[in-house]
Amino acid sequence: MIEFTAEGAYANAALSRLEQEAVEWLDGFYQLEHLLCTRMWAMKLSPEASAEVKFASLVHDAERFFPGGPPSTPWNGFDDPDYLFAHSTRSADIVEEWLRARTPAPEEDFIRRVRYLILRHEIGGDWEADIVQAADSLSFLESLDWIPVDWVRNGHYTIARAREKLDYSVERIRPSNAIAAALPFYERAVRVLDATHEIDVDLKKRREIAGSRLYLLGLGEGV
Repeated sequence: MIEFTAEGAYANAALSRLEQEAVEWLDGFYQLEHLLCTRMWAMKLSPEASAEVKFASLVHDAERFFPGGPPSTPWNGFDDPDYLFAHSTRSADIVEEWLRARTPAPEEDFIRRVRYLILRHEIGGDWEADIVQAADSLSFLESLDWIPVDWVRNGHYTIARAREKLDYSVERIRPSNAIAAALPFYERAVRVLDATHEIDVDLKKRREIAGSRLYLLGLGEGV
């Protein structure tokens, strides 16, 4: 029931040079596919999405690639403000530092707007922040349906607790077109989670694929 992404699934992503550099920076991150998928959904929800929206969508969870951050399996609920703010702030700080280290660095307005959108990607805000938040939810339901299964099998959560993440992913969405798009993915993710102990899937292989830039962009055998 858990699908393995096809090689080259994001080959036509039309990434900017800065976005290509960011993907190279995050190569090997098990949520790289989720980031590419979030950017894709941001563009589907808002065809005129700004460069800042697309870039923020692509790097919003960057902090999880670097040791020392808050655990991605919080025990106080997936809407715990302490966790959400710690995660979002650390991602914004790491991405801002990376952007300012570019030669030449992007414009100041771009950096500040990307930072704002990353800070708001869990809670939404203005229209663009709501798009990034909704795209994040849609991407989680579509591309990370294997993660709750992994949580349960590794003993982090019960199926009921893992289901709370799926519920929260839908409940926080604001744009109506995003809610409609999310429901089929939510229903599929629930079915996958309910079958956690029955399905036969190589989660290690699935994780490797999800983090391979070469595989996801169709640039050569990456896993």
